[in-house]
Amino acid sequence: MKRVPPSVQLKAEIDSTLQGGEATVESAEPPMVGFVGRLARYMLQVAIEAEATAFLGREHYRRGARQRVGWRNGYEPKHVQTEAGLLELAVPQLRGTEEPFQPRVAERLQTRTADLESLVRGMYVRGLSTQDVSALFTETFGGSRLSKSTVSRVTQQLNQDFDTWRRRDLSELPIVYLFLDGQYHAARQGTNEKEGVLSAYALLEDGRPVLLHLDLGPRESYDAWLSFLQDLVARGLRDPLLVVMDGAPGLVKAVKRVWPRAYRQRCLAHKMRNIIAKLPRLMQAKMKDLVTQVFQAPSYAAALKRGRDLIAKFKDRYPAAMECLERDLEECVIYLRFPEVHHRRIRTTNRLERLNGESRRRTKVIPRFPTERSCLTLLYASLMAASKLWRGIPMTAATLRHLAQLRAEITPMTKEEAVA
Repeated sequence: MKRVPPSVQLKAEIDSTLQGGEATVESAEPPMVGFVGRLARYMLQVAIEAEATAFLGREHYRRGARQRVGWRNGYEPKHVQTEAGLLELAVPQLRGTEEPFQPRVAERLQTRTADLESLVRGMYVRGLSTQDVSALFTETFGGSRLSKSTVSRVTQQLNQDFDTWRRRDLSELPIVYLFLDGQYHAARQGTNEKEGVLSAYALLEDGRPVLLHLDLGPRESYDAWLSFLQDLVARGLRDPLLVVMDGAPGLVKAVKRVWPRAYRQRCLAHKMRNIIAKLPRLMQAKMKDLVTQVFQAPSYAAALKRGRDLIAKFKDRYPAAMECLERDLEECVIYLRFPEVHHRRIRTTNRLERLNGESRRRTKVIPRFPTERSCLTLLYASLMAASKLWRGIPMTAATLRHLAQLRAEITPMTKEEAVA
């Protein structure tokens, strides 16, 4: 039986998380998880295995002419002490060679314990080019430069992992709730303009959260959002039951185009800010309480009645604020038709916004990214690390029946609409 390399095992763990294979992560590993933990461990494991391949001159289980005598004989664990705790690597044991195999990465890490985070961050910030990564290893670990072939294997693997994630099949994800949000990052060198980053995550029928997609595009742009959503559909994403989003016109229009029959929930945090901004300062606190009573009514019907009564009472005094509320009233309170146990999680995009805020915190020290790719790759790693802290939502037989009934009430598309 062929032995699976440790890097492949680590990649399987990461892939499981990317596919929603775990709602939470319980691990005995130190806090250096996610971006500067699992990804760092995986990256360095790939580097060590690539060094072993270069040393022997052949891949695992590859027969034929040999550049050097010797063979692989399992792995030996090597624990590297870092500021964040122990990082475990598996060093290939090579037998029958004329000289011992000593991976340069492990050697340098033994003597430079404070540089791992700098190394990992730097690899992403520099855009993962072979030349820059090789130089960065040299800067970080001293005069011993990794071979070009070793660096090429590492960078190629990292790029492939990100590309695989962006193109992975989504058809097996039983999606219920879809959350969409956009943020801005300084993504390009040579310009002061910030680039929009669009993101999507979902809650599945079994309650698991899963990060779905990440791409560049202006958050107000209909075309950008339409392309983003169509990419999800092209990869097999099933129709969501409820889409939670802010009120950006381009986003709303794109969602209506792609999923015209899905329920739409307006983010209440965004809507409240928009309403309050249209009021005199002295009226803001009082109106916030009144609108909260609308948004948190005991039922959908009660919320509509409270909202319409509030609008009728104040529309002459505060027409702009009341028009803002009236325009999206039904979409602000549609969440009340869904299982009560889900209400707190589906009435805002706060969780995705906090996730995006975490990625901004991690990347704010970088004034500009060298390339779009390096921007997305760092954001991807940061988002994945932060998303591991999410918890799922409870799904019982009763909630599933409730959701099935809501889906059954959706009017099927006509042939004309389907063609359009």
